[in-house]
Amino acid sequence: GLRINSAKDDAAGLAISDRMNSQIRGMTQATRNANDGVSMAQTAEGALSSSGDILQRVRELAVQSSNASNSASDRQALQTEVTQ
Repeated sequence: GLRINSAKDDAAGLAISDRMNSQIRGMTQATRNANDGVSMAQTAEGALSSSGDILQRVRELAVQSSNASNSASDRQALQTEVTQ
């Protein structure tokens, strides 16, 4: 059985036990919060990486577009890709 079943068995022990249980619940919630924070950071990292890739492609298209040998239809095709 349990060593402490009620306050009359060991009032101080019960108080200590209750405090420890509260600390355990707090630490469990803190762990969950930390894991949620890590997940959010990973999601943000993925979004930033994707944005960086898109910006790099737009830069490449801009450089291609500045080539004087491109016709108007070539430039329009490059612009179409940028706006997609």
